[in-house]
Amino acid sequence: MASEDLPLVSIITPSFNQGQFIRQTIESVLQQDYPYLEHIVIDGGSTDDTLAVLEHFSQVDTRFRFVAEPDRGQSHAINKGLALARGEIIGWLNSDDTYEAGAVMKAVKALQEHPDWGMVHGNAYVTNEHNQKVAVFPFPPKLPVDARELFECCHICQPSAFIRKEVMEEVGGVDEKLNFCMDYDLWIRIAKTHRIGTIEDYLANARYHGSSKSGTQWASVGIPEVLETSLKHFGAISNTWFADHYVPQYRKYGIYRILRDVKTYKVFGNTPKLAEMNRYPDRMVPIQLVLSIKVDPEHPLDTLLLKGQIPLNVPAQPQNIQQLTVMLNGQLAGNVRIPANLFELEIPLRSDQAENRVEIYSSWHVIVPDSQLNKRVCSFLAHEIIPLSREEAAFFRVFTKEQHRLREWIRETRRPVPRI
Repeated sequence: MASEDLPLVSIITPSFNQGQFIRQTIESVLQQDYPYLEHIVIDGGSTDDTLAVLEHFSQVDTRFRFVAEPDRGQSHAINKGLALARGEIIGWLNSDDTYEAGAVMKAVKALQEHPDWGMVHGNAYVTNEHNQKVAVFPFPPKLPVDARELFECCHICQPSAFIRKEVMEEVGGVDEKLNFCMDYDLWIRIAKTHRIGTIEDYLANARYHGSSKSGTQWASVGIPEVLETSLKHFGAISNTWFADHYVPQYRKYGIYRILRDVKTYKVFGNTPKLAEMNRYPDRMVPIQLVLSIKVDPEHPLDTLLLKGQIPLNVPAQPQNIQQLTVMLNGQLAGNVRIPANLFELEIPLRSDQAENRVEIYSSWHVIVPDSQLNKRVCSFLAHEIIPLSREEAAFFRVFTKEQHRLREWIRETRRPVPRI
């Protein structure tokens, strides 16, 4: 490949307080054997020794420049770097990651040999804080990557990716609303309109350490963003994301938190929603609890999950059995006996009507003062009220009674169809 045929490559590094690693990051760029590159660091106002490192490299290498000013986070920094970049090809290298020797040359060669590729990526090593290689990414390497594969999971390690600048500009750069999976979102948008090529070689090192975002925010920020991103682009969540990533991380929060997320992310489709109810802000309910439930006919109402507690000052008298009378759309749906002061009920309620009115009458009452010292006639404390589809009800039962086969059950039961 003649030198005059080589395009300029711009490497963008968002930076904030990674002084202990950023020198290695910069050196891995400037020591590449590729002759035409520039390295742009966008620092968001580091307070450690990062700026001293940046000043040093700006004085000793004309290919290096930086901007140091407050920004709105990592995604904003990348887009700022993109606006400053002069190259035809963009590399995105975070301030604790590094390139392998020859990475840039290999990426450029691949893009020149495949003009139909909008982006290329290779494999990567996972390194620790001491720059020791501890694993490989993906686990194991998987080729090729397209929109369908990205729906299932993400097998692109971000520092190993190189993108044509025109493609990155065409899709609108990085989504600045995202704080964790902005790379996954970018790959999906690119894959929907361009081919993503692969190099069966190791191009970069992704560093995982105690303060890295991947190590500290995967469960709290990363997984919710991934699920939201998948739902936005594909209209569905894959079993890989749900069964292999979400459930293991969120199992500890319990079934009710998970059921709320199941509805938010439409894991089983557009399932029944509780639209209105007359439960009080303190979760006490009157002797006539009224619920309004909206239903998509494709995912009918199957079960009402009710977790409650009878106040201790309600006497349990044998001649006055504590029970609930349940009405669905004006028709008797059944009588449910309360087994104990703390109870969890699965009340069968089958309906495919779009609008549903559920009335639950209690056979007992208790007088409860409110904040204005008025008195309310109440029956029980309703901790959770969740309408379930048939699939959600089955998921609830497997989760609570057969967790050992939950992952298998999810994969056997769910057949998500992505919108690609």
